[in-house]
Amino acid sequence: MFEMGKVYTREEIHAAVGGNKHSYLPRKKGKVVAACLRPDLNPDAPNVILCNACPPERAAGEQLAGQGGTIPVFVKESTSSWKYQGLFRVVGTDTHPDVCAPFAANSAWTRGQIKRVIRLEKQIKF
Repeated sequence: MFEMGKVYTREEIHAAVGGNKHSYLPRKKGKVVAACLRPDLNPDAPNVILCNACPPERAAGEQLAGQGGTIPVFVKESTSSWKYQGLFRVVGTDTHPDVCAPFAANSAWTRGQIKRVIRLEKQIKF
């Protein structure tokens, strides 16, 4: 579906997996189908996703944390280019403010804006 290290547009990602072209966790039929992460908001991407308090994004983070399986992860390189990082699965999540707050230090988020931290692990194909 996607080629490791190749750059895609949001339109190309959307055409392949569906979901909202503007959400960092686009969903289709109730499942998160990809992660499109900006380095300023997710400095530890692709291994950590920071979720804010915005209701749709909070719901998408909650969905991803519990859905299982893998999703393709992309990190933004420029205005219209997103570099494919591979397939990742959730290996941990936390919503406690004391756990979430330190992740704000290197991001554009404030301590109070981060409501969930999702840790990912890259899946190796054999």
